[in-house]
Amino acid sequence: MPHVHDFSGITRISRNHRHGFSDRTSTDMMPMPNGRHRHRYNTRTQMVRNHRHRLQDVTGPNINIGRGRHIHRANGMSTRDMYHRHRYRFTTGRNIKV
Repeated sequence: MPHVHDFSGITRISRNHRHGFSDRTSTDMMPMPNGRHRHRYNTRTQMVRNHRHRLQDVTGPNINIGRGRHIHRANGMSTRDMYHRHRYRFTTGRNIKV
């Protein structure tokens, strides 16, 4: 069934600053073996010191949390801007039907 997940977080510090981010995963689910799935995400960080970064990848597989709900985890490295990048990680909120 089509659904999305909210996510938000704060990047790790790089060059003495960090960025916040908040968005939703895509509705397209990427099927995996054993009925599991993943989602794509593509967002930008908040502006800090006149620049921002893009966070774009695929979440990890769904993690069941009971009552037909699940979450996903994700981590990665932002795009390079102003000569640096930031590491990030987040856990999505439960699934939201669309």
